[in-house]
Amino acid sequence: MARPVQVYLRALRSAERRLLQAKLKDKKLSARIYGRYRVIAEASRGRPVSEIADRVGVHLTTVYDWVYRFNRTGFAGFEDAPNPQGRPSSLSSRQVRRLIATALARPADLGLPFTHWSVAKLRDFCHQKKLLPALSNEWVRRLLRREGISFQRTKTWKESPDPDFESKKTAF
Repeated sequence: MARPVQVYLRALRSAERRLLQAKLKDKKLSARIYGRYRVIAEASRGRPVSEIADRVGVHLTTVYDWVYRFNRTGFAGFEDAPNPQGRPSSLSSRQVRRLIATALARPADLGLPFTHWSVAKLRDFCHQKKLLPALSNEWVRRLLRREGISFQRTKTWKESPDPDFESKKTAF
């Protein structure tokens, strides 16, 4: 039978022990943060990693991560957001402006053989012209929606051969 794997936890200082006891009694902590403190409490009792993970309801690597962080810096950062800035944007504001300008342009004016954009056609055109990185149709739709632009599906569309069509169309 395999021996249970122990994790090394440095000795808790008296102030850390008091803080740990107070946090374990705090009913206003989120479940995620409470679990971090509970990992340290269970490790301080000498329990094996698999038992700590089962008791707290986290993965084995999470137990190792929080014990390692505690050994390095104590409880500093236990209640910090995981990534407050988030991932850096893969789109610049210039790219979004170009997308919007393209969406508001008529496809026929850009030399394309159709009269109205669909999200898929717009994404393909912008990707082909290197106006955007590889984005899904859904992301393009969200970007357009954020700017107040939406596309409706059309079954057919006929364009008038009348040369004065544009002026007549805007007159009404």
